[in-house]
Amino acid sequence: MKKAFKHFIVDKNYKSTRLDRFLKKQDQNLPQSLIEKNIRKKKILVNKLKGKSSQILQEGDLVEVFFENNLKETKQKINVNKKFNTEDLDYIKKCIIFENQDYIILNKPYGYASQDGTKVKKNLIDILNSQGSTNYHLVHRLDMETVGIMVLAKNREYAKIFSDIFQSRSIVKKYYAITKGKINKNSGEIVTKEDVGKKKIVSKTFFEVKAKNKNFSFLELEILTGRKHQIRKQLSEIGHPVVGDHKYGEGFNEMQLCLCSFYLEFEFKGKLVKYSIKLPKFMENFIQKYLYTF
Repeated sequence: MKKAFKHFIVDKNYKSTRLDRFLKKQDQNLPQSLIEKNIRKKKILVNKLKGKSSQILQEGDLVEVFFENNLKETKQKINVNKKFNTEDLDYIKKCIIFENQDYIILNKPYGYASQDGTKVKKNLIDILNSQGSTNYHLVHRLDMETVGIMVLAKNREYAKIFSDIFQSRSIVKKYYAITKGKINKNSGEIVTKEDVGKKKIVSKTFFEVKAKNKNFSFLELEILTGRKHQIRKQLSEIGHPVVGDHKYGEGFNEMQLCLCSFYLEFEFKGKLVKYSIKLPKFMENFIQKYLYTF
């Protein structure tokens, strides 16, 4: 048999991955049509046998490729790296507050999206992965305007583990927020329902008021579900939008969004781990000016 152009041994990071997705991870410019074409021609083999694009790979499988992808990089691929520079990478690396072989805890700064998008100029995952030494995986997101701690996996094994943790809601996520207006209750649960297609999605957030006056309230919140813009939407719906929220509120003196993810708690290798940060300085300054002095 002709010698393979490339061959790969599947490691634990790609266990339970589809064959086509595995190949795209090895070559990001490899289109699905080319994969399907070469599978039909028996130019992609798994353990010496004809593969299927949907075939689930196991650790130790041998994947052989008997063709070369001569397609050039697309303009979209080339433009990705023009959205940020080495200064961005150095800055984001300084925001890492904890790291081990499986994940990092990052104190995300204002103005960085979690991932790429049509209106996104800078995003964390592309910046971190530009260094090439580690392939980081996004397992949850913070809005571009939201600051605070988030976890990113350093391998596919823990990307799946963290995805399962978030989906099973066995992770504790707490936020600080400053809202407009005086919230009457000192604590409680905000429950809202939203129609998404044929499903009715329920969102739950627990809150505790740390300080308040007639103009503003300073809250600690724990989200019990994980919906897009959950805290911002719910607080706006009860008439107390987050200060600086130009999407769900009115903004306040061009203030940046006063919402911070400050606490994460989850189980790692049988032990409960906790990570937290202090209240950001810009929120502390706002509270001192408009609420009370620390």
